[in-house]
Amino acid sequence: MSSQDDLKERFLKFREKKYALPLGLVLAMVVGLLLMPLLGALCFGSLLIALAGFYIPYYFGLKDRRKLAVWGLAFVIVLGVFYTMFVGVNNINAMEGLQLESSDGLLVNGTVEPYRGDAGTTHWFNVTVTGATASDYSVNVIINDLYSLQQVGNFTLSSAGPVAGGERYTFNTELANQSVYSYYFMTNANGTWVSTFESYGPVHQSDADIFLHYMPLYTFALLIQVGLLFYMLLAFNWYSERSRARMEEIMKQRQQSQGAAVGTPEAVEKFVCSECGADVPANAKACPQCGESFDDEPQTSGKDKFECSECGATVDEGARTCWNCGKEFEE
Repeated sequence: MSSQDDLKERFLKFREKKYALPLGLVLAMVVGLLLMPLLGALCFGSLLIALAGFYIPYYFGLKDRRKLAVWGLAFVIVLGVFYTMFVGVNNINAMEGLQLESSDGLLVNGTVEPYRGDAGTTHWFNVTVTGATASDYSVNVIINDLYSLQQVGNFTLSSAGPVAGGERYTFNTELANQSVYSYYFMTNANGTWVSTFESYGPVHQSDADIFLHYMPLYTFALLIQVGLLFYMLLAFNWYSERSRARMEEIMKQRQQSQGAAVGTPEAVEKFVCSECGADVPANAKACPQCGESFDDEPQTSGKDKFECSECGATVDEGARTCWNCGKEFEE
């Protein structure tokens, strides 16, 4: 036995244990979570997660398709919970203290202070325009409400005076909604509008509230990206097994048909018993109807038999009519 066959046999024995399937489910979940960073990095990230979620439990013994369907939903929900915690909430917290800048370096050190607050908190938006010594252009901050997906406003900042390397601009406001906001800066200091990248802030929600808000959204997105592929794999598995079963049934019917053509009584050559007229198989030694025994060579004449002059059938010597054609014999 090769090492591969030995490993396969060991795995099949292990799969029969009660704890094998729960271990397979946990393994599938761990692999799915480890592959989560690939969700946006690779085109096939979603497919890899779906393959792990389907085939690991399948090879650990979860063959029932109804249970697989339920597992697929649970798999996506658990992934959604962890994705919201470690990606959604953590990304928002990681933006605290981040300084925004434009790609050309014209806008730098863009911040919002304080990063967290509530409806009564005054937030200051500050940014530096490098190389600027005059205030004959506009510097704006665009604030969006991420919960309502609406723009709060496009506000013009005022100059706070020169700083090292440029001029500092500032704006302050209170934001009434208990929400998570985003912001970015724009300026036309060089004659064309340039902007920084967009960042979270300010934040008027606790981590628990952020989690409860985003978890259904992330879970639904994963259901589209991963769940749809999972159920496509489930449908493909069902179709493959059904096609295999139908092919086996066709082969079985074909073998039965071939067997009937060769060995069934209906396909065996027959002849008529000269004694009673019953159909007798060609290889029979005696008539199954009357028990008449047959010789290897047909009898044409004998002490107790004679041939019918009409049809040539062998008839008993004392018969008055031919059993085959009905001809009457004279005594």
